[in-house]
Amino acid sequence: MLISPDRREVLELTRELLRVDTVNPPGNELAAAEVALAYGKRFGLDGHLSPLDDGRANLHLVLPGTGARAPLMYCGHFDTVPLGSSPWTRPPHAAEVDDDGVLWGRGAVDMKGGLAAMIVGMATLARAGAALPGDVHFLGTVGEEVDCAGARAALDAGAMAGVANLVIAEPTDLDLVVAHKGALFLEFTTYGRAAHGAMPDQGVNAITHMMCLLARLGTLDAELPAHTLLGGATLNVGTIEGGSVVNIVPDQCTARVDVRTVPGIEHPALVARVERLLDELGATHAGFRARMTVTGDYPAVGTSLDEPLVRAATGVLDTVLGRPAAVRGVSYFSDGSILQPATGVPTLLCGPGDPNLAHQTDERVDVLALERAAEFFTSLPAVLAD
Repeated sequence: MLISPDRREVLELTRELLRVDTVNPPGNELAAAEVALAYGKRFGLDGHLSPLDDGRANLHLVLPGTGARAPLMYCGHFDTVPLGSSPWTRPPHAAEVDDDGVLWGRGAVDMKGGLAAMIVGMATLARAGAALPGDVHFLGTVGEEVDCAGARAALDAGAMAGVANLVIAEPTDLDLVVAHKGALFLEFTTYGRAAHGAMPDQGVNAITHMMCLLARLGTLDAELPAHTLLGGATLNVGTIEGGSVVNIVPDQCTARVDVRTVPGIEHPALVARVERLLDELGATHAGFRARMTVTGDYPAVGTSLDEPLVRAATGVLDTVLGRPAAVRGVSYFSDGSILQPATGVPTLLCGPGDPNLAHQTDERVDVLALERAAEFFTSLPAVLAD
């Protein structure tokens, strides 16, 4: 490897970011973005903040190239999930490193370690005066853990204009993730007519109609296409509410359903299919009335193994890890669900940390994984340009 990052820098930048509480809600990502911006500017990166709300801002950093090729975009989010109710072994924002070389803290895995590795990689190239044919951009976003508000705002502002490849530092244990599932959150309300519980024939039971609807929805995933790495779509009924007291026929019931999709399933077409299903139930079940609302829309992302980005990333990881890189898919979604479908750019996920520790009490990451991630993000732009 011709250019190597300073291993101390990725650890120290990760620790600085961990000491900033960006639990979402409310987020407060601005303070973390300012830490990253100051670091980037210290080593010659261009950058600016894009405020979204009080205490919240996206961060844009640029390592300029010669302009001979389209830019590569690195991306990650500053916000973290809440701490949970279980006690932590070590303070979640103290950024302590134990005797085994493990860094503890909320966001160590998801995903401030990955953010730091990306930025340190760019800063290393800037400091070395590397002549790259294309710019390397970094987009640090707010709100990924709740609504992907930062990615949506960045897309609307044109942040992806001209970008040729996208790499997101979600925790993958430094495996190469070429596909991830999407999520479609649907809220259903069925309507009935109230009546005395002793005379149910005089009413229309909204809960009974919801049961019919959910039973029919439960067969929908088997009708959808599967993916080689991700398998099939899944459906989960997350919440259901209906009725008021036991002796009244319920006139309304609401259920919220989480559909996890795979590449090849277009969400508008799926929504249209569900709307037809509601029409079918209305035609076959007397008194059936229902309304559907889309409350979350995060498309699946997939990239061909033949893409130059995949080949370059695989070669770099092989070298960094000293073994063949694992290539796989994951079931969770990322900011890629917002940034990739609108642009069609090849997109990968690769970052340090065990994803099973994300969102958990005692979140932690091996310092060695941070160092290897920084090596990967330092080397990828030059290899991709070859």
